[in-house]
Amino acid sequence: MARTPASALTAPLAAVVLFAAACAGNDSSAPPAAPVLAGGEIQLVDAPASTVGLTGDGSADDAAPAATTNPAATAESVAPAATTKSPVPTPPTSDAQASVKWVQLSTNKAPIGETVTDVTGFTLYRFAGDSAEPPASKCTGECAKSWPPVLIQAGGRVFVDGMKTDDIGAIRRPDGGVQVTIGGWPAYRFAGDTVPGDLNGQGADDAWFAFAPDGKAIDALIATAVVKAAQPDRTTTLVAKKGREGSIIVDDDGATTYRFNEDDTDPPASNCKGVCAALWQPVVAKNGGKVTLEGIDEDRVWWLRRKDGTKQVTLDGSPLYRNVADKSTDTIIASAAAQGWTAAR
Repeated sequence: MARTPASALTAPLAAVVLFAAACAGNDSSAPPAAPVLAGGEIQLVDAPASTVGLTGDGSADDAAPAATTNPAATAESVAPAATTKSPVPTPPTSDAQASVKWVQLSTNKAPIGETVTDVTGFTLYRFAGDSAEPPASKCTGECAKSWPPVLIQAGGRVFVDGMKTDDIGAIRRPDGGVQVTIGGWPAYRFAGDTVPGDLNGQGADDAWFAFAPDGKAIDALIATAVVKAAQPDRTTTLVAKKGREGSIIVDDDGATTYRFNEDDTDPPASNCKGVCAALWQPVVAKNGGKVTLEGIDEDRVWWLRRKDGTKQVTLDGSPLYRNVADKSTDTIIASAAAQGWTAAR
């Protein structure tokens, strides 16, 4: 994973208007609170999107609606937060990235430390040329093509998984889009990251660094870290699930499983090593037991014994994996195909 230089940055454009985030509690022992409107632009939800039945990446029209994450909440209890400010019109779509209906921010244990990812596992970055006090984005035009801002529709929900909700906010960009902020800093993805967990943007131009969960920049370079293999994805079931992109095979968490084109199938053998092994977890039978199959012909499934003694499940001879940073369900990472990964079906 070499450092990739970013494209030349454009000059700062007009200043953006700050819509600061309202604080919300983060007590993991209590039921998730009802969404809290953050500055009239976003709603903060202290829970993963999956807890309210949302799948995909927030862009699909058929994502399950959910007015609240607290079963005890009523329409009356939610309404005051939703009307604290005048309704904000839906902003025009940014040329850099289409806004989505909801966003999930999650933490991920990466070789450089604990990072922040979106729901599909892609690393989020901050730009040293931006500001946090007041929050403002200076990455526009050509810069935003290389570094797409994390955009959300006005009034959309930001699901916060493993972070403090009071660190999350939103700003209006010069093009009118609503961009998510972490610790006041505008959040971006890097176009050069092709699979979940990639860190190709880390240190680019000595200005782009991955977010830590508290919004600080992680300024360590990948070369200084020891790359460790990811822990196995221990599962008790494999299910053939019918999604928007056809039938896919998912694990206990509903995450898509994948095959690696570089593996051997006769006899089955895993060739995912080094950096590959840090990003992709082998799917193994939990506690060394059997894996229950739902909708999958048992003649297609077997296993291989790994060096650590675990049983990695195989499908038609191909070892199965899950991406370590992917927190989504019913989603296929299309860009992973360029790296030799195919969704198991």
